[in-house]
Amino acid sequence: MILTIPIESERLTLRSLDVSDATERYVSWLKDKTVNQYLETRNATIESLARYIEEKQKSGTALFLGIFVKETGEHIGNVKLEPIEGGRATMGILIGERFWWGKGIATEVTNAVSDYAFRHLGVTEMNLGVIAENAAAIRVYEKCGFVVDRVEKDALNHSGKKFDQVFMVKKVESRK
Repeated sequence: MILTIPIESERLTLRSLDVSDATERYVSWLKDKTVNQYLETRNATIESLARYIEEKQKSGTALFLGIFVKETGEHIGNVKLEPIEGGRATMGILIGERFWWGKGIATEVTNAVSDYAFRHLGVTEMNLGVIAENAAAIRVYEKCGFVVDRVEKDALNHSGKKFDQVFMVKKVESRK
């Protein structure tokens, strides 16, 4: 699925990624142990990222967006809704540029994408899963209106270590 008009927030532009966005800088995020410590993807190449972007563009149930700083055009991360079906969407977010950590970017992106999905994609429920140790992400999601739905013990295995997974949900407020 390709977004025809970018989503704008105060500091950011969220737009569909193109194969030209598969750069060494993007690859470096996935090779950085600090950036990818809570991700399933631990490595990539420009070619594998380009294929992944093309796959998401062609998908009717995925929206894969780059996070760009309005002022500079710098690509600093990505956000994905997948799958989008039956009024539900599952969200994943990556802020790849560590300079931008702790500056409210994840909150801004989460609010912008949730609002867009609720208003324009027919989504009534947003879901996500996060490793329990990722306290910063859990705080962001709670600040954006997500609540814990359930916790699955030892649900994720990263490099031989098991982690609990926290599943969170945000529902559109009923309009009366």
